[in-house]
Amino acid sequence: MFGNNFWTNLKLGINSNPNKVSHRAEFRSELLENNPVDTTETDGFFPKIFKKPFMPTKWKWFRTSGVPKVYRFNAPRGVITKLNFKLPKQFAPFVVDNQGNPYQDGNNFDLSLEGDTGDYFTIGGRQSVIMRDADNPLSKSVSVSFPTLAFRENGVNYSLNWNRFAQVRRVAKGAFDEDWGYAREGNPTFGVASSYDRDISLTWNRSIKWWWLLIGGGLLLGLLSKMKDTR
Repeated sequence: MFGNNFWTNLKLGINSNPNKVSHRAEFRSELLENNPVDTTETDGFFPKIFKKPFMPTKWKWFRTSGVPKVYRFNAPRGVITKLNFKLPKQFAPFVVDNQGNPYQDGNNFDLSLEGDTGDYFTIGGRQSVIMRDADNPLSKSVSVSFPTLAFRENGVNYSLNWNRFAQVRRVAKGAFDEDWGYAREGNPTFGVASSYDRDISLTWNRSIKWWWLLIGGGLLLGLLSKMKDTR
C-alpha cells in the first residue's frame, strides 16, 4: 500500500532529529516581552496533536515590579483549542481588530483557536501610553503602563488597543475603582501611573479534529502491518 520511502519519511517526520530535545515552557526571571514563554513544539506533526502543550490556568497579567513574563500559545494544527477568560469590563471594549472593530460587547471571552489559520494567544507584557490628567487636561500629560493582550482567531488579529483607550479616558488622582491610575497605599504602580498588579484566570479545553484521528489511526494500522510483514 505504501512504499518504503513513505515509512522512512514518516519515521523521520515523527522524530527527525533524535538528538534534539523538545523544550517545555519554563518560568525564567529574564523573560522579556520579546522573549516570551512560547508553546511552539519542536516535534513532528502527529506528536504535536496528541502532546498537550503548556496551558496555564492563571497568569500574572500585569506586574508593577520586575521583568514581565509574557505567555504565548500557538494553536497546533489538527486541534481545536477553546479558551475562556474574563477581562475587566472597562477594558473589554478596547479589544479590537486591525480596523478598530471591537471583538464583542461583553467582557467574558470565549476563543476558538486553530492552527490551520495560525491562531495564537499572548498576554503578560507592558505597554505605555500618554494620557491626559483629569485635573489638568490641557497642561499635564502622564505616561501610563498597561498589560498587553493579543490573539488571532480564525485568522483575524485582535489586541487591546491602549492608544484608543488613552484617547477617551483620563488618569485622575483619587480614582482607584478600576484598578489602574496613580499609586495609592497598597497598590503600587509601574512608574508614575499604571494598571495595578493583576492576575488573569484561563480556562482551556482542547479537542482533536475527528479526521486527524482517522488519519492517525490509519497510519498506525499501516505501520503495524508494515512491521508485521517485515518479521
